[in-house]
Amino acid sequence: MKILMALALATAPATCNLATPQEEEPTGPQRLTDISPAAMAALPEGMDPTFLIRDGNGCYGIAVEASDPPRGIQLIDDAGQPVCDA
Repeated sequence: MKILMALALATAPATCNLATPQEEEPTGPQRLTDISPAAMAALPEGMDPTFLIRDGNGCYGIAVEASDPPRGIQLIDDAGQPVCDA
């Protein structure tokens, strides 16, 4: 009986149901689409703009962790002033 069962399993057509993985909901801060030229100029060299975040006052920062709300360090210009939209 064991031999018959093994033979049946070995000759049965293999089926595999690989479900398409669902797209995960984005987590963390949403990517900014309207970054001011001043913020782009103040961004450290080599830093990807996707790290930019903006607070309720229109001031920019650099995200240091994926949290809700996003947290980061304030973006400052060459004069040491915070970079904010007018």
